[in-house]
Amino acid sequence: MLQPGDLVVVAGGAGEPTPLLEALVDAGPTLRDVEVFVGLSHTDVLRRPGAAELSLVSFGAMGPLARLAAQGRVAVLPCHFSDVPRQLELRAPGRVVVVVQVSPADADGFHSLGLAVDHTWELLAGARAVVAEVNDQLPVTTAPRVHHSWITAAVPTSRPSVEVKSGTPDDVHRRIADHVAALVPDGATLQLGVGALASVVAAALRDRRDLRVRSTLVGSWLCELVASGALSSEPDAVVLSEAAGTQELYDLVTTRGFPVRPVGEVGRPDALAAVPRFVAVNSALQVDLTGQVNAEELGTGYVAGVGGQPDWLRAAQRSPGGVAVVMLPATARGGQESRIVHRLHGGAVTTPRSGVDVVVTEHGVADLRGLSLAERATALTAVAAPEHRDSLGGRP
Repeated sequence: MLQPGDLVVVAGGAGEPTPLLEALVDAGPTLRDVEVFVGLSHTDVLRRPGAAELSLVSFGAMGPLARLAAQGRVAVLPCHFSDVPRQLELRAPGRVVVVVQVSPADADGFHSLGLAVDHTWELLAGARAVVAEVNDQLPVTTAPRVHHSWITAAVPTSRPSVEVKSGTPDDVHRRIADHVAALVPDGATLQLGVGALASVVAAALRDRRDLRVRSTLVGSWLCELVASGALSSEPDAVVLSEAAGTQELYDLVTTRGFPVRPVGEVGRPDALAAVPRFVAVNSALQVDLTGQVNAEELGTGYVAGVGGQPDWLRAAQRSPGGVAVVMLPATARGGQESRIVHRLHGGAVTTPRSGVDVVVTEHGVADLRGLSLAERATALTAVAAPEHRDSLGGRP
């Protein structure tokens, strides 16, 4: 199906068509003049030796892409997650090939996108070709449907959805989570991702009531919110773009009929800003003494991405009673490096200082709202690790 000059865009996350990505990786040495765009992968396919032979493009360097990016094997497009479709269409006009995973077609010829609706959804109509893994074990959800007439070629498979572990939390995670939970009132609408820190934040919210969730990515922590009674019983209490976790999570999303919607719809800043008490909680690699956030680069190179962080945080700032939260451990490398810094690595500003309300570490909460630059520096130094505070000096 491929031609020289094509940009092959592979669906990511829980929607990854893993056998087709495996085929691309195995064919890596032969795919000349073809670029392959991949995003967040929950599998080990990109750790195969053939992945280094692909001409890879991504919006970041998450998970298995980090190693390839450090080797200079990934061309990173520094863009918002919601802007990925536009960027790809501009990069390869008329030459986009989309590779997706879908369920078998229903009686009317429509396939479900299952557990994830990412940038590939917006690219389908204009794609030069669409290749689909038709997986008879992919659950049929409320996700958008793809008519069989859109599909150029299909490969039938039968495999369970990949399960994603959240990681093992430690005492630092739990202390951060307790501080974050104190910022989330009853009746709040929460944006939270996946991983160990997200899981312990959700666990710390067990005693809340009438919570709602609007998040492009949700983890198995959603099951805990339901079990504890913290989640609202309203039908649209949860709106997501991807579920990434255990089979229990996938069953919950399917049986409860939670809306699984495109990224551009779930993360629309103007719509989110109208939601009362919208609390956006995002992670970071570094925060400087003015409040600028780096969620992309370390000294070793590019390891993450812009994602939707700036959109989520700005929407929370505009929401009545909302709050834009950035959380991170105070140190890295076993305490040798402070994550509260004078200057961000590589000048990577993922979110400007004007887009952050509160910064949380295990040492406390720096509420930056209404503070001058000098006052911000003092507040941020106070939540840095004690052994690094003297070197920061409280000055931007």
